[in-house]
Amino acid sequence: MKITVLKFATLPLLAALVTMISHAQIGAVKPAGPPKAVQGQGCVWEGVEAGCLMVTDKDTDVLYNLFFRSGEKPEVGTGIFFSGTLHEGAMACMQGRPVDVKDWVKRKMNCTAPEKKRVPF
Repeated sequence: MKITVLKFATLPLLAALVTMISHAQIGAVKPAGPPKAVQGQGCVWEGVEAGCLMVTDKDTDVLYNLFFRSGEKPEVGTGIFFSGTLHEGAMACMQGRPVDVKDWVKRKMNCTAPEKKRVPF
């Protein structure tokens, strides 16, 4: 009988503990800020996954995975300057830092043999 009373006495304490933990975890989530602006320039090349367009920035050597929502896309082997924001969420292309491209322009560059580089994470 004492064991049954002990079980019923601990149930409210367990419920309170679970509620406190779940509220603490929800409160720990920071609200997302605005997407980070990014720009770069380099030669466009094909990624490993079909349809993925990559640019290794010629100044910083950072690998970007460019995502064009609408409009014209640059051809593989074209030198470009691009600006946009870091993409939030999942993408099919698994290389580089994903960027939602806002604007891009052609640049005169030697893009005869684009080099495929990996970005360290």
